[in-house]
Amino acid sequence: MADGSLARRYARALIDLGEDQSGRDRLVGDLNTFSEVLDTGDGSLRAALVNPGIPVDQRRGVLDAVLGRVDVHTYVKNFVRLLLDKNRFTVLPDIQREAQAMADEQSGRVRAVVTTARKLDQDTMRTIQRALSSASGKHVIARFRTNPRLIGGMVAKVGDTVYDASVRSRLMDIHQSLTSSTGGGAAEA
Repeated sequence: MADGSLARRYARALIDLGEDQSGRDRLVGDLNTFSEVLDTGDGSLRAALVNPGIPVDQRRGVLDAVLGRVDVHTYVKNFVRLLLDKNRFTVLPDIQREAQAMADEQSGRVRAVVTTARKLDQDTMRTIQRALSSASGKHVIARFRTNPRLIGGMVAKVGDTVYDASVRSRLMDIHQSLTSSTGGGAAEA
């Protein structure tokens, strides 16, 4: 897990540059913005910046050209230049994830993924987000997605905790209960 600890060290260094929570959030947001620029189109820009077959000075020229057109904090510009110089650009997605988690933890936020069988309206999404915030004791930032295989209900992953209130899960529980009470599914005559 060397890449994980490496990503945490770089993320911590970036987060520590923020003077307060809004500064930390800005740095993380700008790092995410920069990463989105790298993935624009077919992702060839990111591929070029991590390609060891391209000399570092050429990659640095490309990076400087991109940074000249992207509105991100100077700290972020210097940070990604450092990643390129230290040949750590491939770890950028892990650094982003770690930096976001650190900023969220410091501000009392937690990210959640809520999966439902069908698309929800805005009021329902807000209600679910408030309920998850109340249950977790933290401000929840929820991302909603759909999966028709759930049949109904929802599954919410808040941090490391999973709340499964899906119809599919309930049906599986009933099936398990029925098969275990009849000795593996064979009915007695």
